[in-house]
Amino acid sequence: MKNLLAALLSLLVFNSASAATTDETTSSFSAPAHRVTFEFHSAFLMNLHHVLVDAAVHDGKLETLPWQEKPSAAEWQTLQNAVTFYRDNYAKRSLLFDKTMTDIKVALSVDDTRRDATGLNLPPDLIAVLNSVAPIYARGLWSIQDRSNQLWIQQAKSLDALYGAEVQAGIEHYLQHGFPLTPVRDDVVVETGDRRGAYTDEQTVLPSGRADYSGLATLEMLYHEASHINVTDTLSDAIDARLKATDRSDKFQLWHAVQFYTVGKVVQDVYKQRANLDYRPYADKNGVYQRGWSIFVPSLNDIWLPYMNGKSTLQEAVTAMVDKLPAT
Repeated sequence: MKNLLAALLSLLVFNSASAATTDETTSSFSAPAHRVTFEFHSAFLMNLHHVLVDAAVHDGKLETLPWQEKPSAAEWQTLQNAVTFYRDNYAKRSLLFDKTMTDIKVALSVDDTRRDATGLNLPPDLIAVLNSVAPIYARGLWSIQDRSNQLWIQQAKSLDALYGAEVQAGIEHYLQHGFPLTPVRDDVVVETGDRRGAYTDEQTVLPSGRADYSGLATLEMLYHEASHINVTDTLSDAIDARLKATDRSDKFQLWHAVQFYTVGKVVQDVYKQRANLDYRPYADKNGVYQRGWSIFVPSLNDIWLPYMNGKSTLQEAVTAMVDKLPAT
C-alpha cells in the first residue's frame, strides 16, 4: 500500500506540473481569504473505541481483523465481553446524533498516544471495558491500524497541498459560505462502525480502511466532511425558507444531495484542470443518489449544474429545485 501511495503521489505531482505548463489559469475563483486547516489524529483510544463499535455492529468482525498476535483464549473472552458491552449499550445509537456517543467521542479526543482511559469524562463501566482490552489491542492490532491511518493522513495532506486551495475556493464560491477559521479536527480510524463511513459535527471521524475513501477520493471526502461544519448554511437556509414559503418538506435532505454534488463536481473539475486526471465523484461512483436521492437527480443536472456554470443565481436554483418537490 505504501508503494502504491508513493506512485500515486508522484503521478499527481508530475501531472500537475505538466498541466500548469499548458494552462496557467486553472480556476476563475479567487484564492480563499483563509485556508482551512486540518488537524489530523490517529489516536489509540479513539481507534479502540471505534473497533469495538464496529465489532458490536458487525457480528464476527473481530475474528476477521489482521491480528499480528492472536489473543489467548482468556483474552478472546475479554474481547467478547467488551463487544457484548458495546452491543448492549452503544450499537443502536447514532454516532453523530446521539449525545451519549458524541460525549464519548469528545472525551476520547485526548493525546494520540494515551492508552489508559482512567480519569477521562466517561462512564466508569466504559472506562473499565476500554482498559481491559487496551493491552490486547495494543499488542495485536494497533500498529497495523495506526499504519493504515498514517498512510491515509499522508495521502490527504499531499492531495490537499496540491489541490486543496482550489477545491476550497470552488466550494466556497458555489455554496456562498466560508470554511471554518479554526482548525478542523480529523480523527482517522480504520472503520467507524457506520455503513456510511465518516461523520462530522464540529469534529470529523474518517475511515482509513475503506477503499471508497482512498486514492483520489481522499480529497473529496476530506472536503465533503469539512463542508458539514457550517459551509452548507447559506444553502440550507435558502432551501428551508423556500420550503416554508411553499408548504413543502425536505424529508430526503435536498441540501445534502446538493452538497455531495457540489463538492464532487469541484474536485472533479480541479483534478481535470490541474492534472488532466479523470475523476468520478464519490456519489456517482458509489450509487449514493440511488439510495433515496434519485428524486433529486434531474434537478441536480438540469438546475444546479447550470447554476454552477453561471446561468443563474443560487437563490434562483434553490427556488426551482424546491418547487419541484411534492407539496405537503
